[in-house]
Amino acid sequence: MRSNCPPSRRPDLIAFAAVARAAAAVLAGCGDAGRGSDGAGGSGAGVPATPVLVPLTNMVPIRAGSFMRVKFPVTLTRDFWIGRYEVTQGEFTAVMGKNPSHFTGDPARPVEKVSFIDASNYCAAVTQRERAAGRLPADHEYRLPYEAEWEYACRAGSTNLFNFGDDVALADDYAWTGENSDGQTHPVGQKRPNAWGLYDTHGNVWEWCLDWFAPYPAMALVDPVGPATNKFKLFKGGGWDKDAPFARASSRFMMPPASGIHFVGFRMALAPIPTRSAKP
Repeated sequence: MRSNCPPSRRPDLIAFAAVARAAAAVLAGCGDAGRGSDGAGGSGAGVPATPVLVPLTNMVPIRAGSFMRVKFPVTLTRDFWIGRYEVTQGEFTAVMGKNPSHFTGDPARPVEKVSFIDASNYCAAVTQRERAAGRLPADHEYRLPYEAEWEYACRAGSTNLFNFGDDVALADDYAWTGENSDGQTHPVGQKRPNAWGLYDTHGNVWEWCLDWFAPYPAMALVDPVGPATNKFKLFKGGGWDKDAPFARASSRFMMPPASGIHFVGFRMALAPIPTRSAKP
Protein backbone atom coordinates (compact mmCIF):
# COMPACT_ATOMS: atom_id res chain seq x y z
CA MET A 1 0.00 0.00 0.00
CA ARG A 2 1.23 3.48 -0.83
CA SER A 3 2.60 5.80 1.81
CA ASN A 4 0.40 8.89 1.66
CA CYS A 5 2.14 11.12 4.18
CA PRO A 6 2.65 14.77 3.16
CA PRO A 7 5.82 15.06 1.04
CA SER A 8 8.87 16.15 2.99
CA ARG A 9 9.70 18.62 0.23
CA ARG A 10 6.57 20.61 1.21
CA PRO A 11 7.30 21.81 4.78
CA ASP A 12 4.80 24.64 4.31
CA LEU A 13 2.02 22.12 3.79
CA ILE A 14 3.03 20.17 6.87
CA ALA A 15 2.99 23.42 8.82
CA PHE A 16 -0.53 24.09 7.61
CA ALA A 17 -1.72 20.96 9.43
CA ALA A 18 -0.93 22.76 12.67
CA VAL A 19 -3.17 25.65 11.61
CA ALA A 20 -5.95 23.11 11.42
CA ARG A 21 -5.26 22.44 15.13
CA ALA A 22 -4.37 18.78 14.70
CA ALA A 23 -0.83 18.55 13.34
CA ALA A 24 0.05 15.72 15.66
CA ALA A 25 -3.06 13.82 14.70
CA VAL A 26 -2.41 14.33 10.99
CA LEU A 27 1.13 13.05 11.27
CA ALA A 28 -0.01 10.13 13.39
CA GLY A 29 -2.61 9.31 10.76
CA CYS A 30 0.07 9.28 8.05
CA GLY A 31 2.07 6.79 10.04
CA ASP A 32 -0.88 4.52 10.76
CA ALA A 33 -0.41 1.42 8.65
CA GLY A 34 -3.77 0.11 9.83
CA ARG A 35 -5.76 2.65 7.78
CA GLY A 36 -6.05 2.54 4.03
CA SER A 37 -6.34 5.55 1.74
CA ASP A 38 -10.09 5.57 2.32
CA GLY A 39 -9.66 5.46 6.10
CA ALA A 40 -11.06 1.94 6.51
CA GLY A 41 -9.95 -0.09 9.48
CA GLY A 42 -9.67 0.44 13.19
CA SER A 43 -12.30 0.00 15.86
CA GLY A 44 -14.35 2.31 17.98
CA ALA A 45 -12.27 1.51 21.05
CA GLY A 46 -10.52 4.51 22.48
CA VAL A 47 -12.48 7.06 20.43
CA PRO A 48 -11.94 10.42 22.15
CA ALA A 49 -14.92 12.13 23.75
CA THR A 50 -14.17 15.24 21.69
CA PRO A 51 -13.32 14.29 18.09
CA VAL A 52 -9.89 15.39 16.89
CA LEU A 53 -9.38 16.05 13.18
CA VAL A 54 -7.46 13.16 11.62
CA PRO A 55 -7.68 13.48 7.82
CA LEU A 56 -7.63 10.36 5.69
CA THR A 57 -4.05 9.50 4.89
CA ASN A 58 -4.38 10.38 1.21
CA MET A 59 -5.52 13.96 1.86
CA VAL A 60 -3.00 16.70 1.00
CA PRO A 61 -3.17 19.99 2.95
CA ILE A 62 -3.49 23.06 0.74
CA ARG A 63 -2.82 26.55 2.04
CA ALA A 64 -4.98 29.52 1.11
CA GLY A 65 -3.77 31.65 -1.77
CA SER A 66 -4.58 33.08 -5.19
CA PHE A 67 -4.37 32.24 -8.88
CA MET A 68 -5.25 34.01 -12.13
CA ARG A 69 -8.37 32.92 -13.98
CA VAL A 70 -8.43 34.44 -17.46
CA LYS A 71 -7.61 38.10 -16.61
CA PHE A 72 -8.84 38.22 -13.02
CA PRO A 73 -7.45 36.99 -9.70
CA VAL A 74 -9.27 34.35 -7.68
CA THR A 75 -8.42 34.31 -3.98
CA LEU A 76 -9.08 31.50 -1.54
CA THR A 77 -8.98 32.67 2.07
CA ARG A 78 -9.54 29.28 3.70
CA ASP A 79 -7.10 26.36 3.93
CA PHE A 80 -8.41 22.94 2.91
CA TRP A 81 -7.32 19.40 2.05
CA ILE A 82 -7.76 17.60 -1.25
CA GLY A 83 -7.27 13.98 -2.28
CA ARG A 84 -3.84 13.00 -3.54
CA TYR A 85 -5.58 10.63 -5.97
CA GLU A 86 -8.88 10.35 -7.75
CA VAL A 87 -11.28 8.14 -5.77
CA THR A 88 -10.73 4.55 -6.87
CA GLN A 89 -13.21 1.82 -7.64
CA GLY A 90 -12.00 -0.10 -4.61
CA GLU A 91 -12.58 2.85 -2.30
CA PHE A 92 -15.99 3.61 -3.75
CA THR A 93 -17.14 -0.01 -3.55
CA ALA A 94 -15.94 -0.37 0.05
CA VAL A 95 -18.07 2.60 1.13
CA MET A 96 -21.11 2.38 -1.18
CA GLY A 97 -21.32 -1.36 -1.81
CA LYS A 98 -21.43 -0.99 -5.59
CA ASN A 99 -19.21 -0.13 -8.53
CA PRO A 100 -20.87 1.74 -11.40
CA SER A 101 -17.70 1.88 -13.51
CA HIS A 102 -17.40 0.84 -17.15
CA PHE A 103 -13.68 0.00 -16.99
CA THR A 104 -13.49 -2.63 -14.26
CA GLY A 105 -10.95 -5.35 -13.47
CA ASP A 106 -8.58 -3.31 -11.29
CA PRO A 107 -9.79 -1.69 -8.04
CA ALA A 108 -7.02 0.93 -8.37
CA ARG A 109 -8.65 2.44 -11.46
CA PRO A 110 -10.60 5.63 -10.78
CA VAL A 111 -14.31 5.12 -10.29
CA GLU A 112 -16.32 6.52 -13.23
CA LYS A 113 -19.89 6.59 -14.49
CA VAL A 114 -20.65 8.24 -11.17
CA SER A 115 -23.14 11.08 -11.21
CA PHE A 116 -22.62 14.24 -9.21
CA ILE A 117 -25.23 12.83 -6.84
CA ASP A 118 -23.29 9.55 -6.48
CA ALA A 119 -20.07 11.42 -5.77
CA SER A 120 -21.75 13.68 -3.21
CA ASN A 121 -23.32 10.67 -1.50
CA TYR A 122 -19.92 9.02 -1.23
CA CYS A 123 -18.46 12.13 0.41
CA ALA A 124 -21.40 12.26 2.83
CA ALA A 125 -20.95 8.58 3.72
CA VAL A 126 -17.22 9.08 4.41
CA THR A 127 -18.06 12.13 6.54
CA GLN A 128 -20.56 10.10 8.59
CA ARG A 129 -18.11 7.21 9.05
CA GLU A 130 -15.22 9.43 10.10
CA ARG A 131 -17.38 11.35 12.59
CA ALA A 132 -18.62 8.08 14.09
CA ALA A 133 -15.00 6.95 14.46
CA GLY A 134 -14.03 10.15 16.28
CA ARG A 135 -11.71 11.35 13.53
CA LEU A 136 -13.81 14.25 12.22
CA PRO A 137 -15.22 17.11 14.29
CA ALA A 138 -18.75 18.30 13.56
CA ASP A 139 -17.42 21.51 12.01
CA HIS A 140 -15.55 19.71 9.19
CA GLU A 141 -16.80 17.65 6.27
CA TYR A 142 -15.65 15.65 3.28
CA ARG A 143 -17.16 16.97 0.07
CA LEU A 144 -16.41 17.65 -3.56
CA PRO A 145 -14.02 20.56 -4.13
CA TYR A 146 -15.32 23.86 -5.41
CA GLU A 147 -14.05 24.64 -8.89
CA ALA A 148 -11.72 27.36 -7.58
CA GLU A 149 -10.27 24.95 -4.98
CA TRP A 150 -9.80 22.28 -7.63
CA GLU A 151 -8.06 24.57 -10.10
CA TYR A 152 -5.87 26.17 -7.43
CA ALA A 153 -4.74 22.73 -6.24
CA CYS A 154 -4.23 21.50 -9.80
CA ARG A 155 -2.07 24.49 -10.71
CA ALA A 156 0.06 24.05 -7.58
CA GLY A 157 1.46 27.56 -7.87
CA SER A 158 2.00 27.43 -11.62
CA THR A 159 0.70 30.06 -14.05
CA ASN A 160 0.87 27.90 -17.18
CA LEU A 161 -1.67 26.03 -19.28
CA PHE A 162 -0.76 22.87 -17.36
CA ASN A 163 0.83 22.46 -13.96
CA PHE A 164 3.93 21.12 -15.73
CA GLY A 165 4.23 24.10 -18.11
CA ASP A 166 2.91 25.10 -21.52
CA ASP A 167 4.53 22.38 -23.65
CA VAL A 168 1.80 19.86 -24.48
CA ALA A 169 4.52 17.43 -25.57
CA LEU A 170 5.33 16.88 -21.87
CA ALA A 171 1.79 15.69 -21.11
CA ASP A 172 2.69 12.02 -21.56
CA ASP A 173 4.69 12.16 -18.32
CA TYR A 174 1.78 13.58 -16.31
CA ALA A 175 -1.54 12.56 -17.85
CA TRP A 176 -3.58 9.77 -19.40
CA THR A 177 -5.21 11.47 -22.38
CA GLY A 178 -6.47 10.53 -25.82
CA GLU A 179 -2.91 10.27 -27.13
CA ASN A 180 -1.70 7.56 -24.71
CA SER A 181 -4.68 6.07 -22.84
CA ASP A 182 -5.57 3.30 -25.32
CA GLY A 183 -9.17 4.38 -24.90
CA GLN A 184 -9.50 3.50 -21.21
CA THR A 185 -8.77 4.60 -17.65
CA HIS A 186 -5.63 3.56 -15.80
CA PRO A 187 -4.83 2.92 -12.11
CA VAL A 188 -4.36 6.17 -10.23
CA GLY A 189 -0.94 7.54 -9.37
CA GLN A 190 1.04 6.06 -12.28
CA LYS A 191 2.02 9.37 -13.88
CA ARG A 192 4.11 12.15 -12.33
CA PRO A 193 2.43 14.33 -9.68
CA ASN A 194 2.20 18.09 -9.67
CA ALA A 195 4.39 20.23 -7.40
CA TRP A 196 2.03 19.68 -4.45
CA GLY A 197 1.96 15.92 -4.77
CA LEU A 198 -1.40 15.50 -6.55
CA TYR A 199 -1.75 12.84 -9.23
CA ASP A 200 -3.95 12.72 -12.34
CA THR A 201 -5.18 16.29 -12.08
CA HIS A 202 -4.68 16.30 -15.84
CA GLY A 203 -6.34 13.38 -17.61
CA ASN A 204 -7.43 9.87 -16.58
CA VAL A 205 -10.98 10.95 -15.63
CA TRP A 206 -12.59 14.36 -15.52
CA GLU A 207 -13.51 15.31 -11.94
CA TRP A 208 -16.79 16.59 -10.54
CA CYS A 209 -16.74 19.91 -8.68
CA LEU A 210 -19.32 21.27 -6.28
CA ASP A 211 -20.34 24.32 -8.32
CA TRP A 212 -23.23 24.74 -10.70
CA PHE A 213 -21.98 25.61 -14.18
CA ALA A 214 -22.11 29.26 -15.28
CA PRO A 215 -19.89 31.68 -17.22
CA TYR A 216 -17.22 33.29 -15.10
CA PRO A 217 -18.00 36.82 -13.90
CA ALA A 218 -15.58 39.38 -15.34
CA MET A 219 -14.18 40.47 -11.98
CA ALA A 220 -11.84 39.48 -9.19
CA LEU A 221 -13.36 36.85 -6.91
CA VAL A 222 -12.87 35.79 -3.30
CA ASP A 223 -13.87 32.26 -2.26
CA PRO A 224 -16.21 31.76 -5.23
CA VAL A 225 -18.79 28.98 -5.02
CA GLY A 226 -20.68 29.49 -8.27
CA PRO A 227 -24.37 30.31 -8.71
CA ALA A 228 -26.98 29.21 -6.19
CA THR A 229 -28.61 26.92 -8.76
CA ASN A 230 -28.57 26.11 -12.45
CA LYS A 231 -29.14 23.19 -14.82
CA PHE A 232 -25.69 21.59 -14.92
CA LYS A 233 -22.88 20.72 -12.52
CA LEU A 234 -19.33 21.12 -13.81
CA PHE A 235 -16.27 18.91 -14.02
CA LYS A 236 -12.59 19.66 -14.60
CA GLY A 237 -9.24 18.30 -15.68
CA GLY A 238 -9.67 16.38 -18.92
CA GLY A 239 -9.70 12.62 -19.26
CA TRP A 240 -8.65 9.56 -21.19
CA ASP A 241 -11.26 10.38 -23.84
CA LYS A 242 -9.85 13.73 -25.02
CA ASP A 243 -6.45 14.85 -26.26
CA ALA A 244 -4.11 16.71 -23.92
CA PRO A 245 -5.14 20.27 -24.89
CA PHE A 246 -8.54 19.55 -23.32
CA ALA A 247 -6.81 18.74 -20.01
CA ARG A 248 -5.60 22.29 -19.35
CA ALA A 249 -5.99 23.50 -15.78
CA SER A 250 -8.65 25.95 -16.95
CA SER A 251 -10.71 23.40 -18.90
CA ARG A 252 -14.27 22.84 -17.71
CA PHE A 253 -17.34 21.07 -18.94
CA MET A 254 -20.78 20.25 -17.56
CA MET A 255 -23.46 17.61 -17.20
CA PRO A 256 -26.79 17.22 -15.36
CA PRO A 257 -26.12 16.21 -11.73
CA ALA A 258 -28.03 12.92 -12.08
CA SER A 259 -26.01 11.80 -15.13
CA GLY A 260 -22.87 9.69 -15.17
CA ILE A 261 -20.51 8.74 -17.98
CA HIS A 262 -17.39 6.60 -18.30
CA PHE A 263 -14.93 9.50 -18.44
CA VAL A 264 -16.05 11.40 -15.32
CA GLY A 265 -15.02 10.58 -11.75
CA PHE A 266 -13.98 12.71 -8.76
CA ARG A 267 -11.62 13.36 -5.88
CA MET A 268 -12.57 14.52 -2.39
CA ALA A 269 -11.91 17.70 -0.48
CA LEU A 270 -11.92 18.16 3.30
CA ALA A 271 -12.70 21.56 4.77
CA PRO A 272 -14.36 23.36 7.67
CA ILE A 273 -18.09 23.88 7.23
CA PRO A 274 -18.67 27.62 6.73
CA THR A 275 -20.52 29.29 9.56
CA ARG A 276 -23.70 31.19 8.82
CA SER A 277 -21.87 34.47 9.27
CA ALA A 278 -19.14 33.50 6.79
CA LYS A 279 -19.37 35.04 3.34
CA PRO A 280 -19.09 32.68 0.33
